[in-house]
Amino acid sequence: HKTLRGPRGGIIMLGKDFENPFGEKTLKGETKMMSTVLNSAVFPGMQGGPLEHVIAAKAIAFGACLTDEFDKYTDQVMLNARVMANEFTNRGYNLVSGGTDNHLMLIDLRNKNISGRDAEKALGLADITVNKNMVPYDDKSPLVTSGVRIGTPAITTRGLIEQDCLQVVDWIDTIVKNSTNKALLEETKNSVNKFMSQFPLY
Repeated sequence: HKTLRGPRGGIIMLGKDFENPFGEKTLKGETKMMSTVLNSAVFPGMQGGPLEHVIAAKAIAFGACLTDEFDKYTDQVMLNARVMANEFTNRGYNLVSGGTDNHLMLIDLRNKNISGRDAEKALGLADITVNKNMVPYDDKSPLVTSGVRIGTPAITTRGLIEQDCLQVVDWIDTIVKNSTNKALLEETKNSVNKFMSQFPLY
């Protein structure tokens, strides 16, 4: 939903219907079509009544995906992510995948001597939103974690491009290295908000 810029929730798409490969049969002994199996699994099994306003919002989001502007946006999401991943690597951060081929990156912070939870909290105080996240072979609990997950759809939607993302990495690096310096957190927060005032939400 973040990259699509639509509401939360899932959607299952089925191109050409086919007989289900699980051997599920109707009461008459006929093989159920895959669409029937999927529909039965979702409702009434997992979902209550449909939310029409959410369905409408998903339709709007998918409609936006059909535009040339959306193609430009997704290309920029990827460019921004690659630039950020490369800059984090240049600054000595360990990216779990060694880089990124999509819209996000997972950073193992163990070599920076800060937990994911503490990094998330400090960055939040500077108005930079990331999520703490476990990393492979994590030695910390899921409530603490050793990593953070950073994505580019939101900042790309705001209008940030590659060189702007270098500034974002610089702020993140500054906060990670000085997570307990309250004066620096406040100074960075002011810089972030002044910079982002160029990119209004609406």
